[in-house]
Amino acid sequence: MNSNKLNVYIFNLLLLLFPALLIANDLNDMLLEAEEIKSNNPVKFSSLLETLNTKLNSLSKQQANHLKYLNAYEIAFAGDTTKAIAILKDIINSDATQLIKYRSRLSIINFHGYDRNWADGLSNLKVLLEELPKINNEQYQKDGLALAAMFYNQIGQYSLGLTYANQLENQTKDARQNCLAKMFKFESIFYTTDLKVNPIEINSAIKACNSEPIAANLLRTYVAEMHIEDEQFESANTLLLKHVHEVESAKYVRLIVRFYSLIAETYFKQSDFERSSLYSKKTIEKAINIPTTQGVINAYKFLYQIAKEQKDFPTSLLAHEKYSQLNQLHTDEITAKHFAYQLAEHKSLEQQSKISLLNEKNTLLETKQALSKAEVANTRLIVMVLIISLLLFTFWGGRLYKAHKRIKELAEFDALTGIFNRGHFTHVATSALSYCKSAKQDLSVIMFDLDHFKSINDMYGHATGDWALKETIKVCQNVGRKNDVFARLGGEEFCILLPSCHIRSAALVAEHCRSAIEDIVTEASGHDFKITASFGITDAKTSGFELEKLLADADEAAYDSKKSGRNRITVFTINEEPEQKQLDNSWSIS
Repeated sequence: MNSNKLNVYIFNLLLLLFPALLIANDLNDMLLEAEEIKSNNPVKFSSLLETLNTKLNSLSKQQANHLKYLNAYEIAFAGDTTKAIAILKDIINSDATQLIKYRSRLSIINFHGYDRNWADGLSNLKVLLEELPKINNEQYQKDGLALAAMFYNQIGQYSLGLTYANQLENQTKDARQNCLAKMFKFESIFYTTDLKVNPIEINSAIKACNSEPIAANLLRTYVAEMHIEDEQFESANTLLLKHVHEVESAKYVRLIVRFYSLIAETYFKQSDFERSSLYSKKTIEKAINIPTTQGVINAYKFLYQIAKEQKDFPTSLLAHEKYSQLNQLHTDEITAKHFAYQLAEHKSLEQQSKISLLNEKNTLLETKQALSKAEVANTRLIVMVLIISLLLFTFWGGRLYKAHKRIKELAEFDALTGIFNRGHFTHVATSALSYCKSAKQDLSVIMFDLDHFKSINDMYGHATGDWALKETIKVCQNVGRKNDVFARLGGEEFCILLPSCHIRSAALVAEHCRSAIEDIVTEASGHDFKITASFGITDAKTSGFELEKLLADADEAAYDSKKSGRNRITVFTINEEPEQKQLDNSWSIS
């Protein structure tokens, strides 16, 4: 009788458990299906997520994190990458598995590349490459290598892109990943001036990408460009036209634009201006959302040259203006990528220095602990232990002193305001001057200092003076660009170096800074007083590309602002008269 009751109890318990087990399996199957179709069936993917989100309470912690990742993917697919990145950062900072965190960072880097946020993308890429060896999933490891190759190529660091493309090619046996590796590899080689593309190898790569039409046709554009360089215009035209319909069917806008632009170039080089004009216009129409790509810039160049040849000067002028505008924007993008990479490299060196110092401190601590244990374990050797301790402390103390000295030399930021100090400003400014000079870019310099700052310190104390300096920097940083180099040269004297910036634009920046400083509300400091500043501006066209000369001329213009009544800006001009002339009345504050 008791046995029968037990069997009935077990049976009833199984009835209760099995539905829960079935539900858990169903939810896991739905997550796996959503993962599989997320990029090729957006309608069904969205429907699955909607169902899963209604059953959030039934998911395990890891299933919930997986669903959160898929939700971020859908949000980014809809165009809101900012919201998607915020969700993915939450996953990285949660107790999710290492793999889902790694995948989240992969997606963040992708989205930063899409949004052209090169600095944050590089920062996350560095972390991802450090995590990559710890990932047990071979597929996602190779995805990381592919992403590194793609991102470094995007920012023009082709030697690094080639390194990771070669790693991917050597490690993968998967046909699709092998195709991607070859695509990134030849992109790197094609844009690296000291390397040559091997025609046999690139044709082999095209065959390897036979099932990936986008990759195969991108490789064909490199072949076409080689034909154009060798003045084999007909061969290039034939190759491109043969595959243009296939490219149009793929609906990948960047590749279509590249094809159209190269076809326009082949016709232009053959003096077939009617067809060149047709494909140039098709390039521009297709690239409405990516106007600064090289293909669009070339299309406008062909249009203005064709119009000039046909003596249609109004059309030629309009096309040339558009060409010049987009070419400048394209150059600015390249400059932004260069500075983002230099900044990321610098931050990496700084972090390595900090880690080195911490390791030395840990080593010193471990040594002290070992000596303490030895002293307790063997009192007979107390004298020897003390001698060894003294020697080790002297040795490690010397190393620690040298380490502190190195860190001090590497210090880059002003302790009060958080901007560059004079020493590091000189290093960064010299690099920027060299780049702008070689790239034939504009470069401007703004110098300013606070008016009557000593009286603020004397009347209200140095704490209030420090507050005024920090507030000044805060409002000026809101005005400038990310790539501007902002530094405290000493006391209340500051400098802003603006790469790729015309002097009139620099004057506008200075005026915005002057106005923002004047508008600072000082009650928060505990005192009511006025903050103003006097500004001087110059540029490389006027003062040359020597840093000392630029600073001296900008300082002279700032001094003229002070002599003219303070709280104003003055643009440095070369004049035989004893006093500098201001830009015009619109830049002076009476």
